[in-house]
Amino acid sequence: MKKTLLITAFLIAVFSFNNLNAQVKGGFKLGADFSRLNMTTDDENEDDLKRLISPRLGFIIEVPVNDFLFVQAGVFGAAKGWRVSEEDAGDTYKAMMILGTIDIPIQFGYKYDLGNIKLFGMAGPVISYNVYSTLVYKFGDEDWDNDNSYKIGNSEADFFKPLNMGVNIEAGVELNRFQFSAFYMQGLSNLNTQDGDKYTTNVIGLTAAIKFGRVD
Repeated sequence: MKKTLLITAFLIAVFSFNNLNAQVKGGFKLGADFSRLNMTTDDENEDDLKRLISPRLGFIIEVPVNDFLFVQAGVFGAAKGWRVSEEDAGDTYKAMMILGTIDIPIQFGYKYDLGNIKLFGMAGPVISYNVYSTLVYKFGDEDWDNDNSYKIGNSEADFFKPLNMGVNIEAGVELNRFQFSAFYMQGLSNLNTQDGDKYTTNVIGLTAAIKFGRVD
């Protein structure tokens, strides 16, 4: 009897795992970010800084909890920063601060089925790792140049901290295996290593995703 119960429990566990595994979907997700590196300093005037426009590309995995609830996680390559364009006495100056990041969002979501399409919303924490930074600039008709002195690290000699914790809110529509959404990502960490100055990020973005596997 015990053997029968053990075999039955094992078969149920295997069936449940296979059933869940069949419902788990992976896919690609890409989009456009409109980011801002907000600065609270004595020397910088952030009123002239505009949002940096950059691509977002990565992978997602979506795990259903039931017919309505799901968890979606991903790994993305992205960039955050700002851009500025100034003119003084006929001379122009353009610059872009670029902070290359790897974003890892873990979101909890809800879907509402309308028949042909589904509406969804999700939110959750985001872990971002800063992996590259540079200031790209040009004066007038000169070629673009860059300043790589904005190092990433945890020492006083560095400028940006490597880790950024944040939150993400996202909503959109799902049509078969395709998702289209808009999101807002707010960084909560102060990225600047220098005392007195505070640097935080926020991103407004549009994305499109394709999921692989059986269509529900």
